[in-house]
Amino acid sequence: MKTGIRILLGTGIFTSIIALVMLGSGNWAGFFGTLIISLFFSTFAWAGRRLFIPAAGENPRQAVSQIIAVIFGGAGGVMLFGSVWLLMEGESGGFIGLCIFGLVFCAVAYFGSRVFAIPRGMKEIEVGSATREISGVQGQSGLLSEGTYRYVDENLPEKEINERQHRWAEQPWTQRDDWAAGKVLPEGVGSIRLLVGFTLVWNIIACGIAGFGIWSEWGQPNFPWFLFVFPVFGFALIIWTALTWIRRKKFGTSIMDLKTVPAYLGDWLRGTVHTGVVVRNEPAKEFLVRLICARRTSGLDTEGDRRVSEKNIWSTEQKVFGSISSAANTFDVSVNIAIPDHLPPTNLNPEDDRALWRLEISSALKGVDYAAQFEVPVYHNDKIRESRL
Repeated sequence: MKTGIRILLGTGIFTSIIALVMLGSGNWAGFFGTLIISLFFSTFAWAGRRLFIPAAGENPRQAVSQIIAVIFGGAGGVMLFGSVWLLMEGESGGFIGLCIFGLVFCAVAYFGSRVFAIPRGMKEIEVGSATREISGVQGQSGLLSEGTYRYVDENLPEKEINERQHRWAEQPWTQRDDWAAGKVLPEGVGSIRLLVGFTLVWNIIACGIAGFGIWSEWGQPNFPWFLFVFPVFGFALIIWTALTWIRRKKFGTSIMDLKTVPAYLGDWLRGTVHTGVVVRNEPAKEFLVRLICARRTSGLDTEGDRRVSEKNIWSTEQKVFGSISSAANTFDVSVNIAIPDHLPPTNLNPEDDRALWRLEISSALKGVDYAAQFEVPVYHNDKIRESRL
């Protein structure tokens, strides 16, 4: 990992020297082109250093926020500068296209960095830290240092912070507020805005690239038909985003009430899922409930980049009929699933190298089907383990 970062940095320094040589010879076009390449390599070297070899006590979330701001903001700034240069050269079409791209990249830099920044009125405290080795498919390896952080009110007294840190260590499921309260929120509950933003940005860029290619190359013998791949993928993103949005509007946010917090290996997962599926002249509705134990791992691919994969190591499913909720005209689903005792318990940290338990629930409906996923806390119970010895 360190070798790759050094290669990127060395390439950036070397190309910057070439850029200075071109500047001295009066080759402005070569200077700007080589300078952009130099900034590309140097920026990615800096980003790799921030992500994979963070400083002690550095929050990766803050690093991601700064990386997004620097990379997308820098690219947007260069595009805006280039659009002004094109305008001065009389290239009005290129000016408009590059200006749009520059503004989009600057918007991504601003909103993307805000997503990963520390929320206003909050401060971060470290829950734990660890350094582990990750390996790749070709025998390469690297050390990855990670810390786990929680956000608390910035005015919270130090004494209460210490008490919370002690409780999080003794009862790790309390690190998640919804688990501690026994009301589990579904996965992806806050991702719809990111999905909409990504879909919008992708389609603006994809349509801009395809439109410029069609405008400049139409009628040529070697017309770049591959440019249509970008808007086609963008159209697929629009459909996916629309279905996700419709599902959210149709069913709202499902919530799972846990009867035992946490659930224990060798015991039962018990709770009730408030689905939001509206009762329509049906006394009951069939749902498919599936409990999965998965293992998430991270490693290096053939190019030395970190990749995260997830593999199911155990699962069971059952069909359950939902009952009409006493609080609303919707279906509730009771969950009662036996948990084996030989599987790994939930491990919240690190996020990309841990065991996790997930409850999936779905039902076929007219129009958009219902589907929700909940990560549930499953831990060892010393009393259960001792009784079986």
